[in-house]
Amino acid sequence: MTTALPGYTLFDMDNETRRKQIVEAIKEADGPISASKLAARFSVSRQIIVGDIALIRAEGTDIIATNSGYIPGNSAHSVRVKVKHSSGDTFDEMCAIVDEGARVTDISIEHSFYGKITCPITIGNRAEAKAYVQAVSESGNTLENLTMGVHYHTIEAPSDLILLRVQKALNDKGYLCK
Repeated sequence: MTTALPGYTLFDMDNETRRKQIVEAIKEADGPISASKLAARFSVSRQIIVGDIALIRAEGTDIIATNSGYIPGNSAHSVRVKVKHSSGDTFDEMCAIVDEGARVTDISIEHSFYGKITCPITIGNRAEAKAYVQAVSESGNTLENLTMGVHYHTIEAPSDLILLRVQKALNDKGYLCK
C-alpha cells in the first residue's frame, strides 16, 4: 500500500506532489509500470496519469512508454552501433543487449533510395525482445530484404561500462560491424 507524503492523504494530494511521486514510483519499480497501476496507486483515473506523464516529460524528465508500461529513461549513456545478422539471429542479438542491462531504443537503416529510416522501439528485456521478433516475423518483412541484414541501433544503459559490455557481446557473436 502506498502512502502519500507526510501531511497528505491520497485524496487531497496536490498535482505537483503526485507527479513527483509518480516519477519516484517509476524509478523504483523493478520493471515497467502501467498507467492503470499508477492510477490505482494514486487513486486517480488512468487518463490523469497519462496527462501527468506528458507534463513530467515536458518538464524534462526522461520517461519512456513501452507496451508494458512506463520506465525511466537513461539518455545520459547511449551509443549507436552498426550490426549485421540474419533475421533468425534477431532474438539472440536483442538478448545480447538486454542481458547486459541495456535497452534498444531504435532501429534504423541506410536505404539507397530513401536514405536513413529510423523506427523507435523499446526493448529492455527478453519478453519485449520476444514480442518484437514475433511481430517482425508475422509481418513478413525483414531487414535482409532491404539491407542484407545491416542496420543500426541506439542503445541506452545506466553506465558507459554497460555499453562497452554490450558492444563486446555483439562483437563476440559476430554481429557488430566495424
